[in-house]
Amino acid sequence: MNSTHKETYIDALDPTIFTYIQYGDYADRYPTHTVQEFPQRFYDELRTASAGLFHIFCKAAQVLQNAPDDFARAMDLPRELLPYLRVPNAFGLPTWLSRFDFVLDAKGRIRMVEINADTPCFIVESFYANGIAAAYHGRCDPNAGMRAQLRDFLAQLHARLCAPAVDLSRRTIQDRPFVFSCFDDYPEDLATTLFLMRLMQEGVPHGDIRFLSFYEMEIDERGIPLADNAYTSALYRLHPMEILIDERTPDGEPLGALFLDLYKEGKFALMNPPEAILLQNKSFMALVYALAQTEQFLTAKECALIRRYLAPSYFEEDFAALMDGTYIRKEIWGREGKNVRLVEKRDGHAETIHEKQPDNVDEIICRPSRAAMYQNFVRQPRFVHTVDAGTIEGYLTLSCFMLFGTPSAVGARFSPAAIAGTEAYFLPLVVEP
Repeated sequence: MNSTHKETYIDALDPTIFTYIQYGDYADRYPTHTVQEFPQRFYDELRTASAGLFHIFCKAAQVLQNAPDDFARAMDLPRELLPYLRVPNAFGLPTWLSRFDFVLDAKGRIRMVEINADTPCFIVESFYANGIAAAYHGRCDPNAGMRAQLRDFLAQLHARLCAPAVDLSRRTIQDRPFVFSCFDDYPEDLATTLFLMRLMQEGVPHGDIRFLSFYEMEIDERGIPLADNAYTSALYRLHPMEILIDERTPDGEPLGALFLDLYKEGKFALMNPPEAILLQNKSFMALVYALAQTEQFLTAKECALIRRYLAPSYFEEDFAALMDGTYIRKEIWGREGKNVRLVEKRDGHAETIHEKQPDNVDEIICRPSRAAMYQNFVRQPRFVHTVDAGTIEGYLTLSCFMLFGTPSAVGARFSPAAIAGTEAYFLPLVVEP
């Protein structure tokens, strides 16, 4: 234990699982010392809202999949990705593992502001560390049983995608490898990928489940070859699809397109499937909000749910017609709060009053955005928590993971800034007695 730190639950965290407790050159460790309590009904609402939103988002994704390509291009979806967004996948859903993010408004109500449908992180914190913190404090963990739920979900994926192939003529059983992959020099991505891989190994102890760094991955006409001459049957990739599609080989060939052509030919399955990018695109929230205003494609109940939980969201071209007020401008492919602006609109004129620039902005990998979307700025209540440097005030971002259409673990980040970025702390959640 570091003698400069008072003993907390942080010392009970396994550093081989939660490998980024001390992250980079930040003065404070990543987890807060204190925990945040809410009543059980609050967590129930978070999960119920997420499940309802997920159902609606999947319906809206079908609208986008069935629309002409010009509509998708107007939402800044990469032209190169369009051929792969209508390929049927094994579970019939645009995303299998996703995370909804919420903030609290001034009245303490939850408002959804983001979805990570492509490569959600914050998994180690929510499915593992939250339980360690709750147990240390002798409190009830709102995520009790969720790690087992995630393990069962991963086992279900394996059973559908990688069940061993039986060759009756040769009387052999051939394993079909499930491969987990990321760039292994990024600690959070590596920890997240290995956590999921090990959970799948627990759920499928006799499966061929292995790790392969993106740096070592190759492709050929049969798919993704492995060291023992086997080929990948399913790939978990912690690498954004909107980045992958533009990558090229050392010889200048379109690596992303070659990779996705193999997927389209059925050489391997992908988790998450490419169409997760439809929901990941921040303009998608504007599409869903617009559909809720028309009350034609969605049911009255679904429209009411959107109005209740989704922060009002708009396409960039509609901003001029909006009423005066305070809005958040988000680049469509932005990540970690990069280039997010707070915009004040008065008498028809818009002025940027704050621009978010995370601490390690140069390390945040995201696709350049040609467009943006706007959301009503949600004025949030302040909370007080203790970190290594002392007690500070800040704001909460609350998350709920979805496993297919089932709500799962919840989590929280605590940030001194109203627009959370890479400086946010992990804040454990407990159930109010």
